[in-house]
Amino acid sequence: MAPKTAIVIGGGIAGCSTAFALAQRGIQVTLLERNTKIASEASGNPLAMLYPRLSGDDVASKFALASYLHSLALFKSLDLPSSDFDICGMLQLGFNQRELVRIQKVAAQHHPRSVLKLVTKAEASILAGIDIEYDALYFPDAGWAKPQQLCQRLTEHKNIAVFTASNVERLLKNGQIFEVYNHKNIIAKADIVVIANANDAQQLQPNLVLNTQAVRGQVSILKAIETSRQLKTIVCSDGYLSPAALQQNTKHYHCLGATFSSTFATTNKQNDLQIDDKDHLANLNKLNNISPFFHDQLQGNIVDGRVSLRCTTTDYWPLVGQLLDAVTLKAKPPRPGADVNSLPWVAGLYINVAHGSKGFTSAPLSAELLAGLICNDALPISNELAGLLNPNRFLLREMGLKRLAKMTAALS
Repeated sequence: MAPKTAIVIGGGIAGCSTAFALAQRGIQVTLLERNTKIASEASGNPLAMLYPRLSGDDVASKFALASYLHSLALFKSLDLPSSDFDICGMLQLGFNQRELVRIQKVAAQHHPRSVLKLVTKAEASILAGIDIEYDALYFPDAGWAKPQQLCQRLTEHKNIAVFTASNVERLLKNGQIFEVYNHKNIIAKADIVVIANANDAQQLQPNLVLNTQAVRGQVSILKAIETSRQLKTIVCSDGYLSPAALQQNTKHYHCLGATFSSTFATTNKQNDLQIDDKDHLANLNKLNNISPFFHDQLQGNIVDGRVSLRCTTTDYWPLVGQLLDAVTLKAKPPRPGADVNSLPWVAGLYINVAHGSKGFTSAPLSAELLAGLICNDALPISNELAGLLNPNRFLLREMGLKRLAKMTAALS
């Protein structure tokens, strides 16, 4: 039986898309966000790029493509204005030998041309509206969205109540009902809870081995010039340059990104979130791989930037699904050949975190997967892919239960 009420902890793209997927099934959802606005942390960049990075016919590429197509359909269904969501297309450049081999391999997989196609540098130049020096993989339906506006639209569903400035410090299960608390008081009760608060998830489940890491990333905002305003598509090398989609008064701006910290972020967020000129320079180096001309013309045009702490795992797969009672599991370890449904699952407790820099592509499909698990619906992806997202996998691997680490609880 599907639950009647749910609490979703975290108001980024993972939390908002999870709330939406549950609300679509008639569940009354309470969304709790600790900031004064939703999409204020890693989901709060000026623009979010929607496109997949594929390598071939491997499972990661299958998940990336399925995620992209699901998010694209979802975002289209929201009827956002073109100022908030634009299907402008995207070019992935074969800017070095390795990338050229990759895009040629992907193109040879015989995907529908409506999804992707290999184009020459001359064709890429026409599509982009600027000179492109490399052959490219073209995704005609890729695009960008403004994260806060997108998340706001997702949470406007009649079955969702949003409470900001609501910091959850702990949760308890009292009989069949979950209670979530701030530092003193109960702030919400529901049949189920979904943890979607990224790097802070571990604080709510200290006994689990989540293996999440906060990775610093910075985007740069560049004032557009007359020639750069001709850019019509997103263009990617080892970074990306957006069209001049950001506007203020009569001026137009590009979003250029993004850096990945070579060292994991510390717990000192005050320092982690400061804009670093070295990261602006790193983004400009990525721009040089996209267009040496624009690198020369725009390098003095950086007017701003934004830093966020992405949440990722050590194996780079998200954590999505039902959670186990780690204390009970360790106290009474199962046999390696045990039935996955015999494990001590915590009824009603779920998680959707660790999407790294790909949240606007992967989190909505993960939310749909989670809603399917919760409501006993058909899953949107294969059992094999769902098993790879098992949020208990690191704990089960530590216990030598590698087979069970690749599985999720079966539908009842």
